[in-house]
Amino acid sequence: MITFISGGARSGKSSYAEKLALETYHQNLNNTSINNKLYYIATAERSDGEMKDRINRHVHERSNLWDTLEAPMNLSTLLENLHNQDVLLIDCLTLWLNNMMYKKQADLTQLIEEVTSWIDISIRKQLNLFIVSNDLNEGMLVKDYFTHQYMYALENVHHFLISECDAAYQVIAGIPIQWKEGE
Repeated sequence: MITFISGGARSGKSSYAEKLALETYHQNLNNTSINNKLYYIATAERSDGEMKDRINRHVHERSNLWDTLEAPMNLSTLLENLHNQDVLLIDCLTLWLNNMMYKKQADLTQLIEEVTSWIDISIRKQLNLFIVSNDLNEGMLVKDYFTHQYMYALENVHHFLISECDAAYQVIAGIPIQWKEGE
């Protein structure tokens, strides 16, 4: 199952995604034929001392049920190496897209191909994938070319993911709104 969760900064989207992922993990544990793991896939890079401290704080705030893996760009490779029916939360798509566009110079076609790969791998391996992203396209118009390109790419990746996922939520002030029903 693939679930997309978006929201503004500090909206509660990551907490809600963690809740959904934990519920799925515990449901799978009740089924004795499933021996899955629970992963938190962090796309942030430890670029400076402040970011290192922030990442370490987030790791320590989560329970020890979570295995944290850092994957700023190569998520398909990481997904291929996980076991069938594992539960994973990617946090967040926004940083991953930034890394891909500005470090790998990936264009929209390459971004969609990579996300398609995540979906294909998740379906084939029956992964329970929760993808967190930021709502950035609800503010004022941006005149800067690079920011405009980034926002355009993020909007298109969001549209694509929502069309392909099983469920989609938007979190506003800690309240989840379900826009697409799980199947």
